[in-house]
Amino acid sequence: MLDVKNHELLMKRILLDIYKHPQLQSQLVFKGGTCLYYFYNLPRFSTDLDFSFHQEAEQENVDREAIAKIVADHLAIKSDEDKRFTWLWIGSYQEGKQKVKVEVNKRKFSDSYVEQELYGLTVRTLDLASMFSHKLCAITNRRMMVNRDLYDTWWFLRQATPIKSEIIQERTNLSIEEYLAKAKTYIEENVDQNNILQGLGEVLSQPQKDWVRDHLLDELLRELELRVELEAK
Repeated sequence: MLDVKNHELLMKRILLDIYKHPQLQSQLVFKGGTCLYYFYNLPRFSTDLDFSFHQEAEQENVDREAIAKIVADHLAIKSDEDKRFTWLWIGSYQEGKQKVKVEVNKRKFSDSYVEQELYGLTVRTLDLASMFSHKLCAITNRRMMVNRDLYDTWWFLRQATPIKSEIIQERTNLSIEEYLAKAKTYIEENVDQNNILQGLGEVLSQPQKDWVRDHLLDELLRELELRVELEAK
């Protein structure tokens, strides 16, 4: 069960502690759905904290234990994993409530950054173009389709968000036009309209859920087609 108020409070406390840390605040870059929700007005809630290494940060110089301690100060840790491409912590703040995931991606791409302000602290985030580019790549790169990627991609497209060709090339070896066409075909072949709300139900209002169920897929495919035509010019 998702307790939005307490979940958001815990995520903000973790985020603030990371960006109060003298080393981590310059080494980690905030990104993902919660970043979009806090700083860019994404119209859905998000339950995870996602980061990547700054271009100038070397993994061996990033204090993993400092991150783990910050997470453990706020959550009962259920999982702590050092994976090939990510550091991952999953914890709970109350039994029976939605868990909080904190993930740091170790891979580096041609990302661009923006400095944001949060309660008097400077938080470095990916810029919109970088986040959109990674979100697009996630559609076909994940082992299983994630419906929040579809919703977020539709939102990015409606904002006419730029796409970074360097990131698309690095992650897919395709041009923007080629990848958008591939993503559109992939969605057409793999998205089940009947399950479009899976993974989105708890982070949307009832009117939003009604719209997603009835319109998201058609609107997303239409926006992708428009963007393919634009990129081809």
